[in-house]
Amino acid sequence: MSNRITSLLRVLSLAGVALAAIPAAAQNSNGAAAFVNGVVISNYDLDQRTALFVATSGVRPTAETLPQIRAQVLRSLEDELLELQEANKRKINVTKAEVDKALQNIAADNKLTPDQILNTIGQAGVSGTTFVQQLGAQIIWQKLVTARYGTDILISDQQVDEAMTRLKQGADKAQFLLSEIYIGVDKAEDDTSIRASAEQFVQQIMQGAPFQTLASQFSQSPSAAAGGDIGWVVQGQLAEELDRALSDLKPGQVAGPIHAEGGYYVLLLRDRLEPAGTKIADAPVAIDPAAPLPLDRFLIPLPQNPDAMARDRAITLATNVKNQIRGCADLPGVASQLQGTLYQRLGSMDPKDLSAELRDALAKTPPGEAVKPFLSPAGVELIVRCDVVSPNLHAFQLPSRDQLQQQLFAQKMSLYAKSYLHELKQNAIVYETK
Repeated sequence: MSNRITSLLRVLSLAGVALAAIPAAAQNSNGAAAFVNGVVISNYDLDQRTALFVATSGVRPTAETLPQIRAQVLRSLEDELLELQEANKRKINVTKAEVDKALQNIAADNKLTPDQILNTIGQAGVSGTTFVQQLGAQIIWQKLVTARYGTDILISDQQVDEAMTRLKQGADKAQFLLSEIYIGVDKAEDDTSIRASAEQFVQQIMQGAPFQTLASQFSQSPSAAAGGDIGWVVQGQLAEELDRALSDLKPGQVAGPIHAEGGYYVLLLRDRLEPAGTKIADAPVAIDPAAPLPLDRFLIPLPQNPDAMARDRAITLATNVKNQIRGCADLPGVASQLQGTLYQRLGSMDPKDLSAELRDALAKTPPGEAVKPFLSPAGVELIVRCDVVSPNLHAFQLPSRDQLQQQLFAQKMSLYAKSYLHELKQNAIVYETK
């Protein structure tokens, strides 16, 4: 649970930003945003949860992106209310002690006290009650799924033995340490809007939002309770569409949105292990520093003498692009997704024709990667080496029995929970006001 709302240290630097980023017309507004089985979600509730997301994610909404963020938050609130209504029917609740413990875990993770967290969120215009209610709802959903399916997802020693055997047989395959965001498509007519939301998640991650925060706020999988963490999976273990998307990722990169298993996924590859027996190179082959280099350029245009905020936001965006791209092949797609940015293929460049600073930066940059973003008269630039990457490989090792048992439990819980929420939504009457 401690990862449900992550990176709260960001709040310290963003205090006061949340409501400043939300137009006055949307603040403390009256009226209803939606009805779920006759129960209202007020515009005030929606404003508060939107402000909480902004404060804890690091996303800086604009007039163009704010409606999309509010739509994401509203969908999350609708799901949460359905879950709470179901819990009420089954007489499942959460105690103050359980919420306090979750809050203390979050505080400990961020080297803060619970009071510091609540005070800082308050400075960002968010009621502490909003934060605590969200924590309570997340605990209730976990308890609800466990109460309904707990006896069906007991993992026996035999199941662990069989899974361990499969892992040993699959030791010649790659292993992936993954986090996920999953949004289900319950009605065909909602596919376009839900895909658009998933695309927004990818853009928000590119712009600096922590993956765990987005997963915690919006993912419909139980892995949201751990910031989207689903642990290690073997190549071929996931749905074919997801498996294909993983093959070219490097650790730290994101894939998606990917349509699979009745919804859309965004995946974060946190680490990767190559098949057992893969020969690991001791050191990369030396490259002649005087040899021409194939280069690409990514530019975030800025006016002359930009203010500090515009400059810092551009550098943050360029840094996130640097961290997410797998190489030059990704740049055209990134530039097409991020409005106002430019992509240029520079081709093979002789180092002596470059500035001394850029030449030195490229010499310290591995093949296939980008130099640190820098400010130029045109804006903030990212120069990427397009030569062949020497992979940084690690060999596969079997997990312990306890680790495998936990992973099997989480996978089954995820399947049951997705089905459960889908069932609730299919039987619900949801009306959004316009």
